[in-house]
Amino acid sequence: MRDYRITREDVDKIFGDGFRLHKGFIWGVGNSPYQTEGGFNGKDEPLNNWYEWERSGKAEPTKGATYFYTRYPEDMEISRKIGLTHFRLGVEWARIQPVTRPGDMRIPEIDPEALEHYASMIAHVRNNGMEPVVTLHHFTHPAWIGKDMWLHEDNLDLYEKYVAFTVRKINEILISKFDQEPIGIWETTNEPNIVASASYLLGQFPAGPKRGLNSYFTALTNQLQAHISAYEIIHSIYEEAKWKKPRVTYASVAFFAYWLDKMFFDLLLAKHRGIPLSRIEEYHRWKAEEFHSKINDVDRQKQSRFIAAKALENTLKFVLEKLHGIASFKRLVERTYGSLYDRLVDIIAIDYYDPFLGNYLRLPHIEEIKKLKPSFHVHHWEWTQNPMAFRAFLNAYSEKDGIPIHVFENGICNRVKRGRPIPRSDGWTRTNFLKAYLFELARAVKDGAAVEGYFHWSITDNYEWGSFEPRFGLIGIDYENDAKRLAHDSLGEDAAGTFREIIHALQSGSLDDLRRVFIFGD
Repeated sequence: MRDYRITREDVDKIFGDGFRLHKGFIWGVGNSPYQTEGGFNGKDEPLNNWYEWERSGKAEPTKGATYFYTRYPEDMEISRKIGLTHFRLGVEWARIQPVTRPGDMRIPEIDPEALEHYASMIAHVRNNGMEPVVTLHHFTHPAWIGKDMWLHEDNLDLYEKYVAFTVRKINEILISKFDQEPIGIWETTNEPNIVASASYLLGQFPAGPKRGLNSYFTALTNQLQAHISAYEIIHSIYEEAKWKKPRVTYASVAFFAYWLDKMFFDLLLAKHRGIPLSRIEEYHRWKAEEFHSKINDVDRQKQSRFIAAKALENTLKFVLEKLHGIASFKRLVERTYGSLYDRLVDIIAIDYYDPFLGNYLRLPHIEEIKKLKPSFHVHHWEWTQNPMAFRAFLNAYSEKDGIPIHVFENGICNRVKRGRPIPRSDGWTRTNFLKAYLFELARAVKDGAAVEGYFHWSITDNYEWGSFEPRFGLIGIDYENDAKRLAHDSLGEDAAGTFREIIHALQSGSLDDLRRVFIFGD
């Protein structure tokens, strides 16, 4: 943290001329169903594709998680008091089409009670003065589909049917039971680039034995094809019902290499930008050059724990351009240009943490070597913080074609082990993280970046894909005491209060308020 500070001069330089974020700027938080709801993969509970890992001990059982499925009013009231305009939550396919017995591979009936409950949750978002952003697929799928849903193109039909009945039915319930408008923003799937790599390259998510590059490419291609289908289905449902036009997107993790992330947004917007199919490879080459030129000046090497990180990333860029360029995704290109829709995302939604792969590597600690269990990757609570890179990437994702950017996830992790909170070794806290990253977001908007919304990850601590030790919440969770919501975050800081003050200052027009909330550091 000593490498970053905000002075009075910095604040006055950005805001002294009267610049403020516009009143319609979207402020939100998020969570996901499997990480928070509880009630999955136990006896007589809906089973998803993580149930074998939970039951075998490879992943810590979620059990009740944060009990969000029944205690969502608490978290939504907290969010309302922060002054948020939007709340991002998901629906769990495994709950909507549930099986509760391992090995039961039949296609089950829809559970109408689950759909009713999710509609009630979404209606409650609006009852608290916020708009819902609803995710249809956040990493997990029902166990009855099998371990490798995304390796089989035939499974896309199952996903399409799930999307169609879920979107239509939840909206109909919102209209008929709650006298509310249909949902305005849908996220079809979350982080397909992570699902594919974590499942088939890194072994961090459950998957079958067929791993490697071929499985990775297949899974990524099929997820993005599923997004296209969901985009078409959702828009056609709204058009047929004469509902107000929705905005549909997917969220992707931002990476230093164009071909791991932004390439796909550019493909899904190629027809919208008037790019003929014959020029698609040329188009992606110059878009890659443009993207890398905007992030090349980011100072990140000195923050890396791995001495060869920069050289590794340069090598990866070269390899990725050859192996992971648009030519490797012919089916996806054909699917894109075969769609009746000119654009296939309405929002560029990015999940931003540390985009530099080299920063996720480190040399083993001496204790690990002694135990003969060396680890070469950093934990969540060791992730590098680089707010200035955030600004550079927001500018790099920004286009002049009217498609806005939403930051769907951005957050910082600390650790809680056996109930004991452990501060980060780099000194970063959640309050200073919020000040630094939202200051850099404001700088990016002033630069001209088309940023329309920011969602902090997450409103509370949650289950972090195998473990409860990583903590991302503005509000801490006391798992040892019936998942009680704490007054502050897991390190005892009033992160939610800081978030509230920053939102107010960015919209109030008071330079004194902006100085008060942003200035920190030596």
